[in-house]
Amino acid sequence: MARSLALQAPPALPKNPWTVRRLAERGVDLPARPGEEPEQHVARLETALMALFRDEGHEQAFQALYELARAPLALWIAGLAGSRLPVQDLEHLVQDTFVNVYRYAQSFRDEQPRSFRVWSRTIASNVLRRARMRRRTLALEDFPTGLQEPSDERADPAESVIQTEEGRSLAAAWMILLLQYAEAARQLAPRDREALDLIEVRGLSYAEASVQLGVRLSNMKMILFRARRRIRATIGGSFQAREEKARRLAG
Repeated sequence: MARSLALQAPPALPKNPWTVRRLAERGVDLPARPGEEPEQHVARLETALMALFRDEGHEQAFQALYELARAPLALWIAGLAGSRLPVQDLEHLVQDTFVNVYRYAQSFRDEQPRSFRVWSRTIASNVLRRARMRRRTLALEDFPTGLQEPSDERADPAESVIQTEEGRSLAAAWMILLLQYAEAARQLAPRDREALDLIEVRGLSYAEASVQLGVRLSNMKMILFRARRRIRATIGGSFQAREEKARRLAG
């Protein structure tokens, strides 16, 4: 199931007028270059879209990137997993990867045509590693004792429709939250943003990140704690302000 999902051909560059126009204005060659293989062409456009989103923060650029890069990234994650991976698990890993791509866009460096492939796969490998670590922490006590009849996990047509609608609603909610997170992250001090990038994107340990930043280990932990707390406070304040505005309008 996971393989068939991931092996779908990557979609063509979305014909979104704003995205296409901005890429052209930035000097990006939209058609394939002479001698450029299809895979190289897609990888180059992925990098261009990621750079566009990083620089301008426009939601249409991120949506175009997601549509273009999702299938190749899913294929790579499925191969990295090295075993049969349920479609639902693969989707979660892909979504978690793009959440981090969105959150840490400012750390992206478009130095080579395949820069996004390298960067996003580093993020994906860390997402997969953390997912495996969470599975290992499950204790035997978490499982029921005795023999039980295996449940049928297949959904009937009605449940499939409900799950699809819930998935769309969840995606919309994630996009709202990501926009709030990106704005909150931009308000952090440069050192705080770099600390988050070292730990949550590059996957460094606290000790390794403290060396990179040139701070003591205890200070590194405090920097991360305060940065995350500031982000939560900023997002919470933003949603509270929206709720108060909605109540005023309703009243």
